[in-house]
Amino acid sequence: MSEETPRAITAPIKALQGERGARRMVTSFVRRIGGAGIYYLSHLSRRDPKVWVFGNHKGFRDNPRYLAEHIVHAHPELQPWWIARTPGEAQQARDAGLHVAMFASKLGARIQRRAGVGFLSNAFIDLRSPYLGGALIVHLYHGTALKRILLDMDVTRVMRGSLVTRAFKRLHRWSIARRLRQVDLIMAAGELAQERFVTAFGIPAERIPPVGTPRFDVIQGGAAYDRVVHGDLRDQLGVRPDEHLVLWLPTWREHGDAPWLPVLDAATVDEAFADSKVVMLVKTHPYADQDVYEQRLPQHPKVRLLPEADVDVNTLLRIADTLVTDYSSAFFDYALLERPIHFFAPDTDEYRGGRGLYEPFENLTGGEHHTEWRSLLTALADASRGEDEQGMAMMRRVVAFARNNTEPGSCERIVQTVARAAGTPLQPPRPD
Repeated sequence: MSEETPRAITAPIKALQGERGARRMVTSFVRRIGGAGIYYLSHLSRRDPKVWVFGNHKGFRDNPRYLAEHIVHAHPELQPWWIARTPGEAQQARDAGLHVAMFASKLGARIQRRAGVGFLSNAFIDLRSPYLGGALIVHLYHGTALKRILLDMDVTRVMRGSLVTRAFKRLHRWSIARRLRQVDLIMAAGELAQERFVTAFGIPAERIPPVGTPRFDVIQGGAAYDRVVHGDLRDQLGVRPDEHLVLWLPTWREHGDAPWLPVLDAATVDEAFADSKVVMLVKTHPYADQDVYEQRLPQHPKVRLLPEADVDVNTLLRIADTLVTDYSSAFFDYALLERPIHFFAPDTDEYRGGRGLYEPFENLTGGEHHTEWRSLLTALADASRGEDEQGMAMMRRVVAFARNNTEPGSCERIVQTVARAAGTPLQPPRPD
């Protein structure tokens, strides 16, 4: 947002959302308006239905990576390109067998103007979307939403503030809805995800097939997992075969982690885990306050805080014996393995006051979530001894809640679905 942006627009937005929020909203709106002309001109480009482009503004990771790697191995008749932002990311994609172009390069623009299919995972910024006019746009998304997303976020906020604020926010919301209609297909993990994407994206259910998600292929193991992990991941992490690996995945809080995260001291860990073989790995959200976790968790051999970028979270789900989380969508994915799930959520009342949940948290947990350390750690110690009916019961609740497509082969189902929509002839897939 430049200094020249009219104060009549920015001032009321700042009052409601703060400086950072105002900058994001105005910059995003201006960028969308500026790219619209290029987008419509790019409809004139001659597109190749066998050129499929992938990108992820967070790096060579998650659903776009898994699907692109599957295509490299199973469908050599296709040309998968990775649009990279850094030299390191570009090298990772090349090592995986992908064609690579840099995000801001002339080659990157040319490839995206030529592509028949473009894949997103987070948002349009994953690729240079103005160059994708006329291409089939496929959204892989990055989880099944528990928190409200996109058009489902609290619409009453649009009615708050001054006349200028309300007018601008309505215009902003209209531009988002218009942009979302450019998505042709969304790959849903299951029936719950399909239902939520219908309202969040404002597009019909027939364009949201519940075919599974590329993440599932990694979490279920096999070739997709092996391409990400080389060797024994538990051994690489220093976890012995006889130890019970608990993975704690706390999600991001918009207002930071200091207000909600309770202190865990070493004495409490010793008391709860004394006669157990529990090892708890903590992997924070990319936007989390890592220093808060460092201050509030003990320096203890049974509680290990992982740097966020060190290990692919979906490979951790694969090897975890038990999952602990809160409002993260990771529990929907982990339920595929039919292993125990526990919820640690001391701040349900406060969290509801943010952007909101699709329904009360208790509808999912049945009120059986933990709100303090002692009860959680006791349950985890019991789980390590094979006495975790509570965790298994919670897993069954999640399975019934999500109604995911758990059949193996999500990547190939997605490839076949996209190829039909794009009119791309495919050869039988090579064994993966």
